[in-house]
Amino acid sequence: MKRILLLGYGHVGKTFREFLSRWSSELDAQIAGVVTRRGIMLGDNPDFRKDIEGGINEALGKVKPDVLVDTSSANYKDGEPSISAYYRCFESGIDVITTNKAPLALNFTAILDKAKKLGRRVGFQGTVMSGTPSINLYRVLPVAKVRRIRGILNGTTNFILTMMYNGVSFDEALMEAKRKGYAEEDPTLDLNGFDAAAKLTILTNWMLNRNVKLGQFPFKGIEGISMQSIEDAKKRGLKMKLIAYADDKEIKVSPMEVNKDDPFFSIDGVDNSLEVTNEVQSVTIRGPGAGSETAAYAAISDLFLFKVMK
Repeated sequence: MKRILLLGYGHVGKTFREFLSRWSSELDAQIAGVVTRRGIMLGDNPDFRKDIEGGINEALGKVKPDVLVDTSSANYKDGEPSISAYYRCFESGIDVITTNKAPLALNFTAILDKAKKLGRRVGFQGTVMSGTPSINLYRVLPVAKVRRIRGILNGTTNFILTMMYNGVSFDEALMEAKRKGYAEEDPTLDLNGFDAAAKLTILTNWMLNRNVKLGQFPFKGIEGISMQSIEDAKKRGLKMKLIAYADDKEIKVSPMEVNKDDPFFSIDGVDNSLEVTNEVQSVTIRGPGAGSETAAYAAISDLFLFKVMK
């Protein structure tokens, strides 16, 4: 049975542990340890207890896992301690699954190249659209070159734009998003387009085989959108959406108007959607893009793929 070391034990980490306990026999895996800022827990327990002092390096040495599952919060400054932990895992014969966007948004190519060189695997479905299979969709679209990707990749902004379309002011929509738990207390990274840009960085590198880092292309959020612009678009039969877009020449995140023939016209509330166009066809998926259950399920799906796609 595969030994899992869990990095981070917040809502996503705890939900992942619950799911793994439920499906342990199907996944042939179990929690062997948990490491957080508070220390290291050895073995599996629903409530974190500090058995020994130490951080991720000490935990890797003590637990000796087969797979590291990173559900820690994103550090967009330098991606640490996750990036260094991934490299140590690869060098030690350990595979990595992550729901943490920051390391791949900052250093996608280096991380995947090192994993490939050392014969290790990286599962990262949970970094984009949570459990809705965006990353893993590409794993089952073989050979044909991807020409273009478009997406609604942030549920908070899509919820706010939907509310505004229905006549609710920006401030009221944001308050409602916070009340429902769709927006953080400080929603800046959602509202200014940063979160969508981080996800687009990962998708662009993965599906278009580019080598870009977060900050190397323009992104704009929804903070400057007025009720008047929403109403004007509505009169013309259009909706405003925050669209992430990439092809061989252009990468950007910006508010755009879409018409009723666009598959994104009907994507409302906190749902996300992704349209992938390759040499043969265009495929559009939709589903929840956030939440502890869907993010944890994304990590579970990666763990299952590790088992069946050896």
